[in-house]
Amino acid sequence: MSDDPDFRPPTRSIGLIGGTGGMGRMFRRLFEADGYRVEGMGRAPLDAYERLVRASDVLIISVPIQQTVPLIRSIAPFLRPGQLLSDFTSIKAEPVAAMLETEADVIGCHPIFAPMADVAGQNVVLCPARPGRWLPWYRTLYASHGLRVAEMTPQAHDQAMGFIQGLTHFLNIAFASTLRSAGGDLQQLLQVCSPVYRIFFAMLCRILSGDAQLYGQIQITNPDSGPLVREFLANGQRLLDMIEARDLEAFYRAFQEAAAYLGDYRDVARAESNYLIEQFKAYPPREK
Repeated sequence: MSDDPDFRPPTRSIGLIGGTGGMGRMFRRLFEADGYRVEGMGRAPLDAYERLVRASDVLIISVPIQQTVPLIRSIAPFLRPGQLLSDFTSIKAEPVAAMLETEADVIGCHPIFAPMADVAGQNVVLCPARPGRWLPWYRTLYASHGLRVAEMTPQAHDQAMGFIQGLTHFLNIAFASTLRSAGGDLQQLLQVCSPVYRIFFAMLCRILSGDAQLYGQIQITNPDSGPLVREFLANGQRLLDMIEARDLEAFYRAFQEAAAYLGDYRDVARAESNYLIEQFKAYPPREK
């Protein structure tokens, strides 16, 4: 598992602070299936965390975003050189910086999916900030379960999540808010949706069925979300100006410029969306 012949992966214990939550329980099950002894701990006194930290070869933090950095700093005195410290937080720059203040080796981690029974095919990002000899082992720990592992810096991760999570969530929340404020009749709209737009509504409802606290923290704690949303609103205003001015030529140019930026991925996405459309065609919309 490692390029270092003297390195021995942990055989004793993986500790999960926040291991009683959905993500912690899921990964505890996966790690135990690999033969590791895993101890998960929810909210507890500091002395209980100290015992877990000192007993663990690998320690993973899996708590809400706003609690992550304070928790890391509270357990910092108990961490030791050669121990691996990681986290499951949806942002990376600030937690990784806090982990680097400790003596442990540091690899930030973000599983980009919700708790589920089968994680194969899902994505996980690793941010090897001070990995020591752990990176090959840690990469394999996830890849062995069929996860697709990407590696990037914390800053690159947060910028990517500004688009993938921050802006995407904003779009969907704003759409649903407009549906509500404008009095849109959801059931009537679904009756006349083609499969393409039913897919959109399915994703909309999937996001709006999530945890408001988690989505709010993702929006507010990622420093890249705000600037991207402002850029989106500025582009939206320019399009609105074209619509209100009935300027078709300007609209055509804006459309074509945006389409050209997507490049060859349009062909890939069209094939993928065609597959989804065929699946949706087999399931007509159900009445409420």
